Amino acid sequence: MEDKLRNLKLLREEDIVWYIYFFIVTFAIIANSFEEKFIYTGNHEYQKSGRKINITLLIIAFIIYLYYVAIAIEDVNIARIKDERRQRVAMERLITSMVFLVGGALSIYTELDDNAGDVDLAIF
Repeated sequence: MEDKLRNLKLLREEDIVWYIYFFIVTFAIIANSFEEKFIYTGNHEYQKSGRKINITLLIIAFIIYLYYVAIAIEDVNIARIKDERRQRVAMERLITSMVFLVGGALSIYTELDDNAGDVDLAIF
């Protein structure tokens, strides 16, 4: 019964994450429109606005990746009690989550390190 309650709680939390992803997609499109306006006009204010949005979205995505790492660590600890197959799958999820977390951190670093604003990242 405890597993079912935990899974239901995780599904509700995942629904919230999907709503956040909808927000991310919407604002990524807005950031791209600023970048497009910059390309047409050469006005650096458009570029700065788009860049600020992208950095904010990267930070939000990084927080989501942190959440998934925390859940994966919890799953690894729970799987130790269960069986070997669950342990392996939980560890694979943890590794996958960690890779996304590192990729998110590197994306944020790259975006912040690009002082000239001339490097375009495909962030998602």
